[in-house]
Amino acid sequence: MAVLCTLLLAAGCRDPAGTPPGEVTARALAPALRIEPIVDELHGASCPAGTAFAALPPIPLEVTPVELAEIDPADDLPGAAFAGGWQLASPAPAFGGLSGLAARGDRALLAVSDRGAFVEIELDDGVPVAARLAPMDLQAPGDKADRDAEGLAIYGSLALVSFEHDHRVLAFDLDGCGAAARGAVVAVFGDAIGGLTRTLAPNHGAEGLALATGGELFLALELNDGGLPLARLAADGTASVSARIPPRGRPVLTGIDATATTLYAVLRDYLPGVGNHIEVLALPLGPDGPEVSAVRRVLRLAPRQGTDNFEGIALAPRGDGGLRLWLVADDNFSRRQRTLLYAFDLRDGPQPAP
Repeated sequence: MAVLCTLLLAAGCRDPAGTPPGEVTARALAPALRIEPIVDELHGASCPAGTAFAALPPIPLEVTPVELAEIDPADDLPGAAFAGGWQLASPAPAFGGLSGLAARGDRALLAVSDRGAFVEIELDDGVPVAARLAPMDLQAPGDKADRDAEGLAIYGSLALVSFEHDHRVLAFDLDGCGAAARGAVVAVFGDAIGGLTRTLAPNHGAEGLALATGGELFLALELNDGGLPLARLAADGTASVSARIPPRGRPVLTGIDATATTLYAVLRDYLPGVGNHIEVLALPLGPDGPEVSAVRRVLRLAPRQGTDNFEGIALAPRGDGGLRLWLVADDNFSRRQRTLLYAFDLRDGPQPAP
């Protein structure tokens, strides 16, 4: 397996050499880790020769349409139009906790759960109609610290998954071996994150994962540390916080996805007794990573409008050349929460975020 042990070197904090906050060092701009040079090794480690393909087994899926309420399009959806919403449920005990999301064309979505399972959601004309589920083969004991999958990105046939508690990124060759794919190590960075003001707590790690053009991997860290950190894995076995979204009150990052030119980020602000405020931002992607000076708001939703614990985000091309943005809510396997799946069609030029 390819093992790249990483220490995050934050650009927003003074490092031992005395670099002022906010200044990006040459070390922080080390060549980015790209998946392509190690893709064959990851395929071989995840789906060894002779491994039989195992399809993800189908599970029952209950789909209930839901609508947003009290929407002011200009204020709440400046960069998107609501295209549909559904509450998902299943009697299968392993269904729930959907934390990471990725699109597989326009016919299916792939999700990961925070109990270490893959969930494939089949779409028919943009509507969820069926699901398949299988536990990840982590070749580990299988407790919460091993299985807390949070972020998801797809590179070819590889599903790349970031984990909390045991902070790492693994690759699964789902097209080659399906449910029999083993987790091949891409990066292990632990909790000692260089440049941050504190180590990562077990539940505040790589909540989001995104692939940029060329196979670069970005991590969204679920903490506020002088801003909301976005880290980029580097080829030398380190990583750096290439951008910090300026503090926006109490929200934290819960998911990211990227196109060739733009990174989209989900922010969640949970207040007990009130609920979840959700915001999606768009950040241009430059040669050095996300450009926070040009952050734009795509949407913002309040509890009264129909929110829950939204964590996963995925972008999918539409037939008309536009983009569909999907959001999924993590119900934490709680009867008091819902698994919601929302679809939005992106407009050109969302408004700058205040």
